[in-house]
Amino acid sequence: MAEASTSAVSSSDRERIYRRNFFLFLTDGILFSVAMAIIGPTTVIPDFVRRLTDSEILIGLSGSLFDLGWTLPQLFVARYIVRFERKKWWFAGPNIPVRLVMLLFAVITVVLGKDRPGAILLAFLICYGIAAVGDGLVGVPWADLTGTSLDSRWRARMFGWMTASAGVIMLGVAPVIGLILSDAGPAFPDNYALLFGAAGTLFALSMIPVFFLHELPGGKAVEKIPSFGEFIPALGRVLRTDGPFRAILSARMLTGLFAMAGPFYIGFATVRLGLSSDVAVPNLLAMQTIGSVIGALVYTWLGARNNLLYIRLALGGLIFLPISALLAGVVGPLPLYAGFLMSGLTFSNLIFGYQNWVVSYATPDQRPIYVGLFNTVAAVISLTAPLIAGTVAQFIGYEVLFGLSLLMALSALFVTLKYVQAPRQDAGGEPATT
Repeated sequence: MAEASTSAVSSSDRERIYRRNFFLFLTDGILFSVAMAIIGPTTVIPDFVRRLTDSEILIGLSGSLFDLGWTLPQLFVARYIVRFERKKWWFAGPNIPVRLVMLLFAVITVVLGKDRPGAILLAFLICYGIAAVGDGLVGVPWADLTGTSLDSRWRARMFGWMTASAGVIMLGVAPVIGLILSDAGPAFPDNYALLFGAAGTLFALSMIPVFFLHELPGGKAVEKIPSFGEFIPALGRVLRTDGPFRAILSARMLTGLFAMAGPFYIGFATVRLGLSSDVAVPNLLAMQTIGSVIGALVYTWLGARNNLLYIRLALGGLIFLPISALLAGVVGPLPLYAGFLMSGLTFSNLIFGYQNWVVSYATPDQRPIYVGLFNTVAAVISLTAPLIAGTVAQFIGYEVLFGLSLLMALSALFVTLKYVQAPRQDAGGEPATT
């Protein structure tokens, strides 16, 4: 059928389009999520970087680099793509080169070999950074597509089933990761190159489904791109006048500060608790994955009914990870396993909950700007958090860092309880601001 506005499409046809797009988004999301989990930013990547450098700041940066690269360019992309009514090819096009970068890095790692750790580290930061920024370029078009070509029900189901399905797959993959990183696997750095190669292959395959998405248009295209002199003051007006959006943005920033401790739990387990990498990485990853499967199933059901309630419950659950690490320093590693289980249950779907709130809250015309502003402001935290966390971990200690993380989670929960409202949805699934 010819693409038309959602108002010109019958309810039954619109539902059919949503269902078809749901499976395409889901396939792309599962492949991408499994690839990201194989090179987990809180497990495999910080353990890999720790073998290349003893700088806690660089180790912390490695765990936050993707989030930084993904969020930083989105506001500038949002300013540009408001010129276009159709966003699909702004999502699909840049994916073609970007999702091949990690496969290239796997080859580079093998070529450089174990005797050139500095060169491997530099290549990793460049390639991982390119992959992150590239994903940031398509982040706003992707969010706009999920807002226009799925309604809030199908969007919550997609996020939930994506995380659950990827989690089930990772339950089978985690022991393989442990084997690859053990003495029975390839020598360093070929063992990590194998993981990056597997992830890179999945990234490449994830490009395929997006070409078949059926886009339903959202906001009307503007006649000209606003100048920065017009654009920046408009963003300031949004932040000054839109209280609920300002509140959810504050909660997101506090959550980013909570996550600054993420890359250091593995280091705490291996350095302070005495666990080996081939034990700590796959076992903690498995616990986190089990939690993410359970949390995804909860979000699939609850997110479609009350997304804000899920956000609040997830923030309440976040406090268990830093508490578990503090307990593990006293009684041994067992509480840390429980903390990673709870982390997977809550944090893996919390960011989707935030994203769903913003996409549902903003009108179609506002959506690219709101999504871009939301994610780019979060990038400021992603930029500063590794410096804060690395400095605290290296010069004060892991325990202080975990205490700061706990405080951030409690603060984010307070903000959502007191200041964040639930968006209203009309019968057709289109957002209406409160």
